Amino acid sequence: MYVVIVGCSESGYHLSKALIAGGHEVVVIDKNPERYQLLSEELGSVALLGDGTDEATLKRAGIARADVVVSLTGADATNLVISQMTKHIFQVPRTMALIKDPKNEPIFHEIGVDVVINSTHLVLASLEEGIPGRPLVHLMNLRVPGMELVSVSIPADSNIIGKRLSEIELPPNSFITLMVKKTGATLPTGRSVVEPEDELVAVTPEGDEQILYDILTGV
Repeated sequence: MYVVIVGCSESGYHLSKALIAGGHEVVVIDKNPERYQLLSEELGSVALLGDGTDEATLKRAGIARADVVVSLTGADATNLVISQMTKHIFQVPRTMALIKDPKNEPIFHEIGVDVVINSTHLVLASLEEGIPGRPLVHLMNLRVPGMELVSVSIPADSNIIGKRLSEIELPPNSFITLMVKKTGATLPTGRSVVEPEDELVAVTPEGDEQILYDILTGV
């Protein structure tokens, strides 16, 4: 899988390292020379200095053959522009974007962003995971009728600890879209290993939330 990440924030840095470790091809674009230099020293040719909203920069990054574009800049407006360009101009099959203001989420869905990661909801999920009896956190309803995006915190005694995602049988039409580990957020692969206190963000049909929760927590 070829992944283009725009924005070398801390999460972008850790995400790029995790993807490379998983055998994926990655390019990280950042217009900040200092962040670019740090990433270049750490990961070499993976880093690309430039503006992710610029068509020429995206072409240099090999956007035409990208499987996924992940927009992780610190500005919702910038992530919106990047997502719109890569989705509609370059026809990238899958786009993901991080947003800070929940009010902006509908706009991202309107332009066709495949996965919108709401940082506010992720923080709330982390705060709520210690509440007794809390089954799972509903992050949002998806544009597809009957589908929901939920977050499940994995307890230390879950029977899926140490398993790869490919070894876990999820309900039909359910899949993991994001793993939030202590080191940062990562795009999951079948080889991703579940660890205690991981936060798994999943898409699941309405009505299957409890089944998904039971599978992931080992209840």
